[in-house]
Amino acid sequence: MKRFFKATLQIVKWAVIGVLCLEALSFAVITTTNWIIYGNLREGPKAVYDPYALFLMENGVWPTAYSKYVDNHPELSKVIWFFGGSTMRASAAPYAMSIPSLVAKKLNETEKPYAFNCFNFGVNSFNSLLESKYLEKQLIEFPIRPDLVVFYDGANDANYFAVQKTPYAHEGRERVQGVIESYYKSGYGILKPLNAAYFASFTRELLQKLLYTARPVDPNSPELAAFVDLTVKRYDFIDRLCAAEGAQFLLALQPLYWVETCAGIDAAVAAQEKDTVLGRKTFPHVRENFVTVYAALERGLAGKPYFVNLREALCGRNAPAYTADGVHNTDAGREGIAAAMLPAIRSRLSLPKTANDGGPQ
Repeated sequence: MKRFFKATLQIVKWAVIGVLCLEALSFAVITTTNWIIYGNLREGPKAVYDPYALFLMENGVWPTAYSKYVDNHPELSKVIWFFGGSTMRASAAPYAMSIPSLVAKKLNETEKPYAFNCFNFGVNSFNSLLESKYLEKQLIEFPIRPDLVVFYDGANDANYFAVQKTPYAHEGRERVQGVIESYYKSGYGILKPLNAAYFASFTRELLQKLLYTARPVDPNSPELAAFVDLTVKRYDFIDRLCAAEGAQFLLALQPLYWVETCAGIDAAVAAQEKDTVLGRKTFPHVRENFVTVYAALERGLAGKPYFVNLREALCGRNAPAYTADGVHNTDAGREGIAAAMLPAIRSRLSLPKTANDGGPQ
């Protein structure tokens, strides 16, 4: 019996050591990958809890350059709220090079006597679900009311659905859901710290990411159909909510390296991006999954009055538009996106078209 207990203790000890080593290895892989792709050990700046949107950035609303307003003439001042993820926030770049700043600069240069006051409510890792809650928060709390609300989406919605396979996918969903629900649903749930550690583990996160890169999304799956249906209903609701507040709504489906089908890119630029963007051959299903989800969203949103498709907006570029992950943009990429947005923004605000207008309406 003594030998049995000693052997059992050894097994338990080495099992615990094995789990800890696996967690340490997963931590090293994830943080190293973050450093290679984002130049940081973490994905984005520190987040803080928010009762509406689950979390927000600790450093608050990101500043916008070039915004203006006309004193004592509110009819000449236009307010635009921008929502999106890290591609909208662009906190790794000077704030004057974010999409809202570039839009404000161009509008205030060309649309006199109007003045445009733009706000960047982009939050790292946000998708349409979290943005819709953040919009509600700002409509309740933010003192400056919008004339136009712009959502800039696609990458995070596609990524979270491909990993989590649910219409309600968002950053941190399983961790929050696990802590709340499994206390009652599983035997070890009564051990709250252990349960929380399981859902927050690097090993679990790494396994999910590996499965995502290795497993394609079925374009005919009921989960994808439900995702598109509920996402479109979400945008329809946002359109009605904005209208009730006296504002217009614009949804822009963002361009990504992984979903472009154009052939008009400068050859030298295409070769440079091919060398820059990671995982082209290592993770072939990344491109396939993005394309599958994007195509489904395009079909679901086609014909919606608030929808503008910017999927191919950067096809005519003569400078690299994407960083290593094929999602985040260079300064030149954001300049191209802002230019492609302008015609739709002018249309929603009933501004006269200019000779420089281009891109999708």
